[in-house]
Amino acid sequence: MAITGPVLAVDVGGTSIKAVVLDDTGSESLRRAVPTPFADGPEAVLDALRDLATDRATAAAAAGTPVRAAGVVVPGVVDPEAGIARYASNIGWRDVPLRDVMTSALGVPTAIGHDVHAAGLAEMTSGAATGVDDALIVVLGTGIASVVVSAGNVVRGATGTPGELGHIPVGNPQTRCRCGAFGCTEMFSSARGVSRLYAERTGRTLDAAEIVARLQTDSDASAVWQEVTDTLARALVCGTLLTDPARIVLAGGLAQAGDALVIPTAQALAAGMPWRSAPELVASPLGARAGILGAGILARAAGSERHA
Repeated sequence: MAITGPVLAVDVGGTSIKAVVLDDTGSESLRRAVPTPFADGPEAVLDALRDLATDRATAAAAAGTPVRAAGVVVPGVVDPEAGIARYASNIGWRDVPLRDVMTSALGVPTAIGHDVHAAGLAEMTSGAATGVDDALIVVLGTGIASVVVSAGNVVRGATGTPGELGHIPVGNPQTRCRCGAFGCTEMFSSARGVSRLYAERTGRTLDAAEIVARLQTDSDASAVWQEVTDTLARALVCGTLLTDPARIVLAGGLAQAGDALVIPTAQALAAGMPWRSAPELVASPLGARAGILGAGILARAAGSERHA
């Protein structure tokens, strides 16, 4: 059984590292976020992660609610069983023994997981994929990735990297991705992609939320958003044809755009499969919290294993 009591949940993203203390109901306290210093190299990111997690654990102890376990979720290729962050292009990590590092720093059992897989766990447990046996959970953040759920189970794949929807090449083939390939979905339909497209079109730098807020008053924002949703829909067509989900869940920060994202994407998704019905497309009620909540689920499992 999963342990009870406070746990520390940490979500390492391309833009920020977020840490919170979660109680048994999933309620948050002591939330803090720091920028991800990826430009300073992988060691700087590891130091920032360790410092933030230690700071929040110390704050929890001072508040009389010491954490009993921790869960840390990161992007890239992760080996949860070995506790190793194998590779992350945005960060530059290679074979980092992250579980050992964090367990040593925090003094509590610590689980390591993939950020999107963790978000998928949260969606299956308390989000928009609850009770759905076959689903595609797409997390739209700084990058894009997805979780494939088949017959109620998360598909792991041969190398632990299924659902890399962000690197399906359905965008402009002249655009090179940070991964080295061309035309990757996340260069167009991630939060970073939205900002990039708008800056290239207007010369002005706005974040994705600011661009979404301008959709009704800014023709450039509307044109960019059309490219964003059309490109995302093409990737979702590929995902649908390969995995046949009953429901597609859009999660992550960009999914907070709600109907502004869901309606045009759903229309383009249906148009891309004229010979069959499209799966239901919904925005997650968990929003950007899914990764943190998933980290909490992993933390409780890690703690129960230690106390078994």
